[in-house]
Amino acid sequence: MVRLLEGSALGRVLALGAHPDDIELGAGGLLARLARAGARVVMAVASVPGPTPAHVEERYAEAKRAAELIGAQLILVCGLEPVRVEDVPMHKLVGKLDSIVADERPQLVLTHSVRDVHFDHQLVHHATVSALRRTPCDLLAFTSTPELNASSNYLGECFADITDTLEVKLAAVAAHASQVAKKSVDVESCRDLARALGRIGGMQYAEAYEVKRLRI
Repeated sequence: MVRLLEGSALGRVLALGAHPDDIELGAGGLLARLARAGARVVMAVASVPGPTPAHVEERYAEAKRAAELIGAQLILVCGLEPVRVEDVPMHKLVGKLDSIVADERPQLVLTHSVRDVHFDHQLVHHATVSALRRTPCDLLAFTSTPELNASSNYLGECFADITDTLEVKLAAVAAHASQVAKKSVDVESCRDLARALGRIGGMQYAEAYEVKRLRI
């Protein structure tokens, strides 16, 4: 277990998530830290699900506000079309991610863990790995809903110290007000988890990651 990217200066960071709020929950603290250090941070959200166009617009506005708080640029992989990730053919999803990767040329990519119990998260993981097949970059995986994945008994191999950016992460999560109201996300549980991971990782607050590819 190491302190993730301690002393590093990354220029281009790409985070890929299935839905609005996924990236913030899993990696919001590290992304805010990297953005604060001067990195270009892009958050790419695969789909904005919703029963009505108004709901989709609401989720998009929340995601945009959260990205602004983190200091990142937001990209909607499938636009504002109310589509579920599972309904997008894998070759089309990989093709869209291919274009984003080619444009951004990331040095570090963060995406969902394949261990995640949410099927859409698994799909985004596989699409991301495929889209990075020719791209030399580091790749880390996060879990967006740790309370739903507790049965895996697996945290990852490394920790990111987010002590200085915890409040930014929590504000970004809280920006998804529609999900907070539905109790789909809980801001205080995010604080509790970060504190618990910090105790394990030897810092005050932390996020945990799986190392999928790390160039030394």
